[in-house]
Amino acid sequence: MNLNYLAFFLISFVPLIIGYIWYQPHSAISRWSGITFGNPKELSLLQIIICFLLSFTLVYGYINLVIHQMGFYELFFTDIMKGSTEAEKIVTDFLSEYGDKHRHFGHGVFHGVINAFVFALPFIGLHAIMDNRGKKYVIHHFSYWFLTSAIIGGLISDFV
Repeated sequence: MNLNYLAFFLISFVPLIIGYIWYQPHSAISRWSGITFGNPKELSLLQIIICFLLSFTLVYGYINLVIHQMGFYELFFTDIMKGSTEAEKIVTDFLSEYGDKHRHFGHGVFHGVINAFVFALPFIGLHAIMDNRGKKYVIHHFSYWFLTSAIIGGLISDFV
């Protein structure tokens, strides 16, 4: 299965760009929620690199959750690596027929939204409960992940 690694690399910047805008002290959502954050300009180069690597890891994880064909390919991956031409033929035939099915922006957005509810909301909710945070805290952080996950899912489905 061929992936567009340049698109994968570029999509990894999406959470950083949206986060930079979302968590600005003067952004509309930050003013509405009343939550204060540090200034993004105070980040060191090491912190920025770590943030990018975490973002890269996030996008890599989303690829398997958004592109359905990856699951089919992974079923036969071991056999293909062992040199099975039969397994390779099955995968090639299947992907030539169904390789582009559900590979559009809207379908990726749908899976991104599902991922936000399944992964981000429980973590944010748990953190809010443990730290006695209000609903504005949950709304502020979840809306970031909702938007970011939707865009990442759409871009992965369309371009990777």
